[in-house]
Amino acid sequence: MTRSEVQSNPKWVQLVRALAILAIVFDHAIYPSTNAHQLASTLYTVTNWWDIPLLFILGGFAIEPVERSWQATKQFIGKRLVPILGTYFGAGVLLIIIGHFVYQDSWRYTGTFLLRLIYGGQTLDGPLSLFWLFTVYLLTMVVVAGLLSWINSPAIQFLIAISMFALGISYNNIGFLNFQHTPWGVDLVLMTTLWMLSGYYAKKYWLRLTYGRFYATAGILIYFILVYCRYQWNLNFELVLKNHLIKTPFMAAWVPLFVAVALLIICQQLANTKWLNWLLPVNRFTVPIICMAQITIDIFSRVSFLNHTLILWLLGVVVPIVIAACYRGIVNVVRRS
Repeated sequence: MTRSEVQSNPKWVQLVRALAILAIVFDHAIYPSTNAHQLASTLYTVTNWWDIPLLFILGGFAIEPVERSWQATKQFIGKRLVPILGTYFGAGVLLIIIGHFVYQDSWRYTGTFLLRLIYGGQTLDGPLSLFWLFTVYLLTMVVVAGLLSWINSPAIQFLIAISMFALGISYNNIGFLNFQHTPWGVDLVLMTTLWMLSGYYAKKYWLRLTYGRFYATAGILIYFILVYCRYQWNLNFELVLKNHLIKTPFMAAWVPLFVAVALLIICQQLANTKWLNWLLPVNRFTVPIICMAQITIDIFSRVSFLNHTLILWLLGVVVPIVIAACYRGIVNVVRRS
């Protein structure tokens, strides 16, 4: 989930990632309304089924086995892991300081928040509500790269990943020492490994896929049937990864995968048109949106006429893009001067 990664994928993969980012921001914009409106609660639940998992599935499109040498390992750490850590701590500290004034926190609370940034994972809230993604993504990359590099058999790789997934959905919550959650959300990697590994092999064998339109139609149809069942009869399936809220666990494995396949096929079919080109900036600024969406929503929700889900959703996407674009423009001008 680095800048180079999000821009190096084929156009149709970039479009799908943009849809995932839009869905994640939508979840955060609509969440305050979930207790008051059934429709809002349903929309929040059914987008959580696939938006976060989709990021990890797409992460598999950008990962490759690492040669069994110190030089290759060093290069993997320097190019893939260090940039994520730099964003995590750099943007995290900056947002905590900004949040101190926005939320009018005490300096004691702000200092504690900085310590929580080190521990990370599900302990992060407020402006860092999405920052658990960085560490879980990083750890998942390490595990999947290890599987691909040290185990040659795809069957054994998937056996390990499926076993990890089964373990990950077998408990409600797991702590560490005296903390309620594990550091960096490491236990969530038990689930995300299967999704990222599936993404790697999806990319590897994608061109062999036949009857794509049939699979896309079937996937979308099944998804909307499940959505209707959730709204009408309160289908007992929830998947909120950060909170480890998983109901009907066996569905957590296949629902994100078939939704991802359907979206990938649709975006591949539409990539040669210009209909979805407006999504490309969302992909290009994936990291700034993840970093700034929550604090943007929190700030503008204090203005009564802006405190509506669709407006907050739009602002949660557009404002980070504008800020990041201006920052990059200034940096480029300084470098050229």
